[in-house]
Amino acid sequence: MKEKNISLCGKVAHGRGIGKLVGSPTANLEILSKENTPIPGVYASSVCWKEKTYYAVTHIGKRPTIDNDENISIEVHLLNFNQDIYGEKLLVELYIKLREPQKFSDLSALLNQIRRDCIATREFFNLGDLPTTLYMDIEKHKVSVENTEVFLSTKEFDILYLLYSNPDVTFSKGQIYQAVWHEFSNDYFHAVENTIYQIRKKLRPYLNDMDCIKTVVGYGYKFQLNSKASRASQRSR
Repeated sequence: MKEKNISLCGKVAHGRGIGKLVGSPTANLEILSKENTPIPGVYASSVCWKEKTYYAVTHIGKRPTIDNDENISIEVHLLNFNQDIYGEKLLVELYIKLREPQKFSDLSALLNQIRRDCIATREFFNLGDLPTTLYMDIEKHKVSVENTEVFLSTKEFDILYLLYSNPDVTFSKGQIYQAVWHEFSNDYFHAVENTIYQIRKKLRPYLNDMDCIKTVVGYGYKFQLNSKASRASQRSR
């Protein structure tokens, strides 16, 4: 399946910020070394930054869902990561091609595919970083706790999934608003706060009155992986 990994060295440049609006902020890579030119595709990959390794989904190719730009772009979505790395140098290693680049009907369809790509990458690297007590099915937009289904609205599901799929990573209220409402917040956070309240209200009876969403005062929220709600359990791969 994999003959030889392809390594890319590049610097993170400013993009158009579209990734933030679909709940998947990406690092736009300007390649510094072009010894190996990868063919377009979406890849399970690893990223080395400041001597630490992260796992990622890397998209190489045009962006037909976003714009009509004919230029090839390289966009790296790091799992469990939410730091500003503009101007930083990254070493990206491509392991396996997950799929071809494609055009989707709208941003929501693109987001759902990115979620599938992240799941495929976690499976490829055999990551056990998601809780098992609370389970989210992106295909059915279904949430269950200990095999009991909990019914959430679309916005509630999207916010919970953003936090759930990036355990212990804090997102600001503005980042959450952009990711779920697909527009800039303009410092309007009531919708986020109210939706978080509704998620907690619906989940609490099934989590022994524990919260899996932790408030970071004055900033935002994160999914508390090590709380009793998730029981610090790891998914079996």
